[in-house]
Amino acid sequence: MNRLHYAWETFILYGLVCLVGKIFNGGNWAFVGSAFHPFILIIALEAVQYGLHQALFAALVGVVLYLLAAGQMAGHAGILFSMAATALLLGLTQEARNRQLRETRSELEEVRTDQERLRQRISVLTAANAELNERILGEVNTVQSFSEIARRLSVLESDDLYPAVCQLIRDYLQATEASFYDLQDGALVMRAESGWAKVPKEAQKLTDGEGLLWEAVRQKRPVTAMELEIPAKADAADPARRFGRLIAAPVLHPDTKEPIGVVSVDRMPFSRFHGASVKILGVVARWAGDSLYNAALFEQLRSQVEKGKVAKA
Repeated sequence: MNRLHYAWETFILYGLVCLVGKIFNGGNWAFVGSAFHPFILIIALEAVQYGLHQALFAALVGVVLYLLAAGQMAGHAGILFSMAATALLLGLTQEARNRQLRETRSELEEVRTDQERLRQRISVLTAANAELNERILGEVNTVQSFSEIARRLSVLESDDLYPAVCQLIRDYLQATEASFYDLQDGALVMRAESGWAKVPKEAQKLTDGEGLLWEAVRQKRPVTAMELEIPAKADAADPARRFGRLIAAPVLHPDTKEPIGVVSVDRMPFSRFHGASVKILGVVARWAGDSLYNAALFEQLRSQVEKGKVAKA
């Protein structure tokens, strides 16, 4: 119905004009013989408002009405030609404008689409830039953290070193539980822990060779619980899952590069469980190995000095 509203509009306009002619033009409702015919105004209005097809329809209605009133075509060809020419010329002109308008709207829609895509890309780039800035800041903080770690591990008493390492893990990895194991006679023996409410007896000494800690010892590199295969009856067989361990890093002898222990992040916020934390724990473990080696040398040297003093006495 909406597509044909121009037809109803045309009929109404012609009806009004014919009514005016009937009343005010001495009954000549079609204005037959008028020098400037009002039907041409209706045709021009439809052409300018809609386009060629609507203008031709208005011209056809005007011609039919005019011929009905005139009774014959002879002597009226000029006015009939004017109606057709007006419809054709103004209709084609408006069609060109309509086409240009459609193209402009299409281009505008493409520009809006491109603008939206650009906005999305800018949003992605902004987020990436924020993440990059955060990573850069994290790297700076990591460097500062490494400096602080090195300072706090520069102790010469091995008994003080074990709890210091656990506390470092909690401070710099935001771990809620951490532990340090020595490798002694084929067993991992807990030397220190931090954050554990209670240490189960089975967690104090691990001899079964299974789980996250032993995997770190075997691979001689930091590993996470994500890398472990889940065996059948994991709750009963896997100490890593039984005690909730997340990351483990071997403590290596600085000369032989063989494992002498392992440090473990047992619990931590999920947001901190990522690659950077694994790397930091690896650095802590490596420096812990160096510190243990230095502490052992210091104790050996001190023992020799004390023996020398006793011998002199």
